[in-house]
Amino acid sequence: MYALLFAGGVGQRLWPISRKNTPKQFTPIIGPKSSLQLAVDRLQSLIPLSNIYISTNKRYLDILIKQFPQISRENFILEPVRRDLGAAVALAFCKLYNLGIRGPIMFQWADTYLQHDDALIKAISVGKKLIEDNPDRIIFMGEVPRFASENLGYIEHSEELGRIDGEPYYGFQSWVYRPKLAECKRMVEAGNFLWNSGYFVTTVEFVVSQYKILAPEIATLAEEIISYTGTEAEEQKTLELYSQMPIIHFDESFLMRLKPEQALILKVDLGWSDPGSLYGLKEALQASKGDNVTRGKVIAVETQDSLIFNEEPGKTVSVMGLDGIMVVNTNDVLLIIPKESVRHIKNLLEELERQGHLDVL
Repeated sequence: MYALLFAGGVGQRLWPISRKNTPKQFTPIIGPKSSLQLAVDRLQSLIPLSNIYISTNKRYLDILIKQFPQISRENFILEPVRRDLGAAVALAFCKLYNLGIRGPIMFQWADTYLQHDDALIKAISVGKKLIEDNPDRIIFMGEVPRFASENLGYIEHSEELGRIDGEPYYGFQSWVYRPKLAECKRMVEAGNFLWNSGYFVTTVEFVVSQYKILAPEIATLAEEIISYTGTEAEEQKTLELYSQMPIIHFDESFLMRLKPEQALILKVDLGWSDPGSLYGLKEALQASKGDNVTRGKVIAVETQDSLIFNEEPGKTVSVMGLDGIMVVNTNDVLLIIPKESVRHIKNLLEELERQGHLDVL
C-alpha cells in the first residue's frame, strides 16, 4: 500500500502562529512535533517509508529535507506555485501513475491532528479491503461531529451496507463544503452527517481516471506537465502549465462531483481536529466547550471562550473581561481578534501586505 500526504498550504487563518515561510503543517503547534511529522510517524506501522510520498510547494523543500532525512528526495512532489488542492491532487496522482504506482493508496491533508492513531490504522486497513473488493471507488473517513462548525466540509451517509472486520460501512449521499452555521447545526442534529476528516483510501487509477471525467481542464494540464518529465524543458513547462491551473479546492473539483455509488463511508472516531483557524485551534485544545486555552505566561481574569498564546518568555500577557477573543503575542506581532472575525483574517493580512509589512507575513 502507498500513502500520499499533502502539505502545501500556508495556514493563513492561523496567522501569526503560522507564517508563509513556516506554515502550520511544519510547525510544532500541539506537542513537540509538526502535524506532518506525526502523520508520517503513525503511518509507518502500516506503510513502509519508501511508499510514503509528500506533496508540497517547492519553497518548503529545505524544511522537508530537514524534518524527513529518512525519506528519499524522489518521494517529494513539489508544486512550482500555489494553485489550491484541486490542482495539487491531480499533479501528485498523475506523477505517481507515471512512476508505475497502481493499486490501493491512502491520502490525507497533513495539517490535522489525531488522538487515536490506532483507529486510523484500523480504518485504513478496512478501507484497503473495500478497495481490493472494488478498486473503482473512494472510501471517505468521516469523523462524528462534536459541534457545528462552518469551517469544515460535511459528508452525508445513508444506511449501513455491510461490515468488514466488524466495522460498518455506509453509503454515500452528498457532500457539503463549508455550509452556513445554521445549516451546520441542522446537519449535526440530523445525525447522518460527518465531518470530512481529509483522510481517504482509493486507488491511483481511480483518481487519475475520474479527474479526466470530473475536472478535464485540470487533468489535461497535469498530463501535459507529466509529458515533460525527464526532459530539459521539465522545470520551465511545469511552472508555465501549472500556473494555468484553476484555483479550486479538491472538495469542489472532485469530491462533490462524484456519483453516490462511487464512494463508501467509514464512520470513525479519530479524536480528529483541524486547527485551521485560531478558534479552531482553541476548539482542538480545549477540555470542554467555552474553556480558555493559554500558552506561556498568561493571567486571565473573568475571561471565557478565549485563546491567549504568549510566545515571549520575558513577558506576561494579562487579560480581563474577554469573551471569545483570540490573543497571540509573538516576538514580532501582537494580534487581538474576536472569534467571529477569524475566518476573515485574510483581509487583515492583505492590508499588512499593502502597507509593506511583508516581514511578518
